[in-house]
Order: sequence, then C-alpha cells, then structure tokens
Amino acid sequence: MTGEGVSPPPPAAHRQGCLDAWPLALLGIGVAAATAHAVVATDQFLMPAYVVSNILHGVVFLVAAIMVIRRRATTAGFLTILAVAIVIRGIAWTAEPNLSTDAYRYVWDARIQAAGFDPYRYVPADPRLAELRDEAIYPNINQKERAVTIYPPAAQMAFRLAAKLGDGLEGVRRLGLAADALITAVLLMLLARLDLPRERIILYAWHPLPVWEFVVQSHIDVIATAVLAVGLLALAWGWRFAGGAVFAVATLVKYFPIVLVPALWRRWDAKAPLAFVATAVLLYLPFARGGDTVPLGFLKSHLDNEGYGSGWGFHVIWLLRDFGIANPHVEVYLALSAILLAGLAANALFNRGATEISWSGLLLLGSAFVWLTSPHYPWYFAFLVPLLAVTPHPAAIAMTLLAVVLYLPRPPGGISWTEIYLVVYWLPLLILVVSEFLRRRHHGRRIASIAKSADSDGTGNADTTARSPRAPE
Repeated sequence: MTGEGVSPPPPAAHRQGCLDAWPLALLGIGVAAATAHAVVATDQFLMPAYVVSNILHGVVFLVAAIMVIRRRATTAGFLTILAVAIVIRGIAWTAEPNLSTDAYRYVWDARIQAAGFDPYRYVPADPRLAELRDEAIYPNINQKERAVTIYPPAAQMAFRLAAKLGDGLEGVRRLGLAADALITAVLLMLLARLDLPRERIILYAWHPLPVWEFVVQSHIDVIATAVLAVGLLALAWGWRFAGGAVFAVATLVKYFPIVLVPALWRRWDAKAPLAFVATAVLLYLPFARGGDTVPLGFLKSHLDNEGYGSGWGFHVIWLLRDFGIANPHVEVYLALSAILLAGLAANALFNRGATEISWSGLLLLGSAFVWLTSPHYPWYFAFLVPLLAVTPHPAAIAMTLLAVVLYLPRPPGGISWTEIYLVVYWLPLLILVVSEFLRRRHHGRRIASIAKSADSDGTGNADTTARSPRAPE
C-alpha cells in the first residue's frame, strides 16, 4: 500500500543526491527564530506581530517541505527534522496560552464532574457550583453565566484525564503535548505502512499551526486529531472494527471527524459502521441519565452566536451580501453545501481503485468541509495538517498556513472580515484551480510525449494512461 502518486523510497545504493542535514538545520534555525518572535508577540498581546511571525515561519516551512518532497533525506537529515520539531515546541512551550480561553472550560468541566455535577446541565455561574470556583480558572471561563459545556462525551473523558496529569492548565497542556507526540509517532508508522518517505513528517512536525494550537493552546482538537490518526493507522493495517470504534471516539471528542467517514469506509463492509455506532452509543450513555439531558450542550446557541443562524458566519454568504451580489437564504446554502459534500463523499467511496482508504478523498473532504463551514478560529483547521504528510496538496497547505490571519484584530486598527475571508478561503481556492490546471497540463504533455515516442520507434504501443504503477488510485 502506498500514498497516491508518490514513489517508494529508493534502495540505499541508489540514494545519491539525498538531502543532507545542514540545509535542514539552517531552515530549522529560521523556524526556531520565528517561533521565538511569536512567543514574545503573544506574551505582549501583539497579534499583528504574532501573525507576521507565523507567516514567516510558514514561508520557511514551505521551503523545507518542498525540499523534502523533491528529495529523500539522509538519516542525519531525518534526525535533524525531529530535533528541530522538538526545539520549536520547547520554545513555544514558554509562551503563555493566552490566545484562547477554551482550556479554562476544560479544567472547569473536569472539576465539576469530579464533584458529581453534569457539565451539560449546569452553567459555571450556577449557585450550586459556588464552592468549586477559584481565582485562577473560574474568572477566565467564557460565557460562564449562560453557557453549559459544548464538548462531547469523549472530550469530557479527556478533561478528566488531564486533571490527573496536573492541576489547572498544567494538566491540559501536558495532555496536549502528549497527544501531539502521539500524532507524530502514529504518522511515522503510517508513512512506513504506506511506503512513503519518513522525512515527510516535516509537513506536520514543522507546521506552525499544530505547534501553537495543539502544543501551546492545547485545544481539544489535538485529542480528536490524535485519536483520528490512530484510527487511520488501524484502518491502514486492515483493522476495520477497531478503526470504526476509534473513529467514533474521535467524533465524540470533537464532531468534525464524522465528515471523513465516507472516505474510509470499505464498500459493503459492516464492521467499521457497526463499531462506530456501538461505540458512540456507549460513550453517550453515561451523560444521558435521567432522560432529560441531551449531551450536545451549548452547541446550537454557540453556532447562533458565531453568526451561522443568520448566515453571516459563512464566508460565501458574507461576501455575497457584502459586495451586494446576492442575499442567499441559510437553508439554501446549507442544502447546496450538503449536496457538494455528498458528491465528494460518493466520489471517495466509489472511486478509490484497489485501496481501502482514499487519501486524496480524505484531504478533499476535510478541506471542503472547512471551506464551506468557514470556521472563525485557526485551530479548526489543524486536523488537516497530519493529512498533508500523506497528500501534500498546495491548496490545503496554503489554507492551513493562512488560517493564522483569523487572529488579526478587526477595525479599528485591523482588517475587515471581508479581507480576512478573501485571504484565508479564496486565495487557497485560487491556488487549487491553478495547481490543478498545471497538473492536468503536465499530464497531457506527458501523454503526448509518450505517444510521440511510441510513434517514432514504430511500436505504437505506448501506455497512454501514463499512470504510475505506484499510485493506488
């Protein structure tokens, strides 16, 4: 089993011209310097400076990623990649996790569960929870007067685990760091399983988004992504039942992994779907006692707060309204989005060739879901980053790197949502169109060259498909 369109590693005897350690070390100094600058910017709440530092980090990362994709790395080069990944995480760890207040809610949810209270039933400001409040966590909880938790059952279990690893934010951060390390380890095993070069790990390990949103901010997305990675590895190994169960856990840490299921399901195989459903039911049961608690928490109200109910939260609707082009109804947009995602899901399900997992379909489904739902926070893009190690598509790389622009302050003193949406969502779409045009043009020229060569030698037996035998789709 291999990754799509990627050559397996050449034998050691034929690896002249491999990428050595020193250019990677030089680039590593660049990403480390950008990370250090971002630490200073976050500690001083200078968000434009933080965004610029991340963009510079992304530029150096891109150079390194292109080098690794084009050339195999020596053992020293591979070890340099891992060493730099550890260094930039160590530097970033010194920053205060002040880009978001989400982690305070994680600590609070674990605390009230330990005291026997249901996080789906009681808002933090409920008088019955007064004895659990302190000066470090409670004042920093967002919407504590009116919002019960938004996080699914498996996330609640992760919060309780974090509480066992340390008090307050320290436990959450330790769990996030451990999950990030797990993602790296699982990706290395997955790359080996797919016969892809191990140095491709740079596409995750050096990417600035996981460093800041997973390691520093410790968003629950890191747990969902780690479990998602384990599920992908299980499915790549052919463990259908285990893969379905693990995917259910990932979905009930944070709901987004469910959109990837069609790209993973092997047709007519009931094991993975049955395991998914059974595991989801078991995870929900402890939070459904009494029959009057729906463990979706504050989700619907949160979506309304973000503007999704009125439509302004979706970048497509925002831009159509802002430029006076149209005023589409939310229901129409949601229906069209569902149809598009269903089409992509069907394509991933029925056009994967002999492979069990459509890796390009996986990335396309995930990217399309993010593009259509237009999240307003960078950490919602981060689950795509591990997929880049297998399918490093330019548009997906661009969207994950540009997500940091969402941190820029809005007027006064900042750019508008219109400008942010154009940069974060429409620029990667332009990159997608251009890259696909260039790819098809190159493919056409290759076919023409093969056909011309066959005509010149008189055989007329050219393989006009020009399909690599290593590409599984």
